[in-house]
Amino acid sequence: MMQLVPPKSRRSPRILTQGTRAYYHVVSRVVDRSFRLTDVDKEVFRGLLRRVAEFCGVQVLTYAILDNHFHLLVEVPASPGEPDDEELRRRARLLYGDERKGQPLSFFRIDRALAAGGDIRQRMRALLIGRMGSLPMFVKILKQRFSIIYNRKHDRLGTLWEDRFHSVLVEDASSALTAVAAYIDLNAVRAGIVRDPKDYRFSGYGEAAGTRRGFRRFPLFVRLAEEHVESIEEIAALYRRRLFLSGSNPGKGGTVSKEAMERMLRQDGALTRSESLYCRLRYMTQGAIIGSKAFIEEWVAQNKSTYFPKRPKRPKPFVLSESESPLCSLR
Repeated sequence: MMQLVPPKSRRSPRILTQGTRAYYHVVSRVVDRSFRLTDVDKEVFRGLLRRVAEFCGVQVLTYAILDNHFHLLVEVPASPGEPDDEELRRRARLLYGDERKGQPLSFFRIDRALAAGGDIRQRMRALLIGRMGSLPMFVKILKQRFSIIYNRKHDRLGTLWEDRFHSVLVEDASSALTAVAAYIDLNAVRAGIVRDPKDYRFSGYGEAAGTRRGFRRFPLFVRLAEEHVESIEEIAALYRRRLFLSGSNPGKGGTVSKEAMERMLRQDGALTRSESLYCRLRYMTQGAIIGSKAFIEEWVAQNKSTYFPKRPKRPKPFVLSESESPLCSLR
């Protein structure tokens, strides 16, 4: 696998394509590379990742969230298209639905601007669509919004991320995509956290292994199925063999265990029924409540005041006057 390395400079220009579907490997690290992200933080990041990706129209093929950095393999569309107002409202609610009315950009403000019509509507549409179908904007929104959530939770100030994110353009071919995806899904193995990539829940492969019919919905396998005649199950087995072959090579960091490698070879790359069940149960037992939707909703309603207390009201932020605010025309 060949790669193009840009010449060293103070700040190399980012390699981006225009007018065509493109794939990128994205990496960003926590400031000082300190190990700050807990399992709860990673779960919050993963949920935000899904919402931001859907808002921006970006597809996350796989990912890995570690204690001090994250990796993403993403597909960026050729263009954001021209979503209608209802689609814009749906996406905006995903990202801004919980924001207060006083925020510079909130669902309340977006909905009101779209309903106003005329120039205000067109300006809001241009603002939202300008945030879609763009790799830099996708990562910017993801990192900024997670920083706000993290700082509020941990009562801290200042930047959370180290410098700008790093991205590499990946060829639109199964061989290149599989090689990069395997590198990402093996991160927890290299870090010595697990000895089998399926056992790390904060990765694309680990998440897919831990959910029912996860491999059938795993975006990477769906994408690979576009080029191959094999079924999703066969693609999953081939990919698992690729993971183990890559993860067994000695080098910097940990490797997959000898026992897991032997088991994988005996099973020809497939997960057994018991292994799949174990992965699903692992996800379930790491939650708070197990049961039907009605059971969980009833429990939450009865214990809301104890386990989900209201946050104290924060002081209102300083805002510009109507005449000084650049968004006054959207009110």
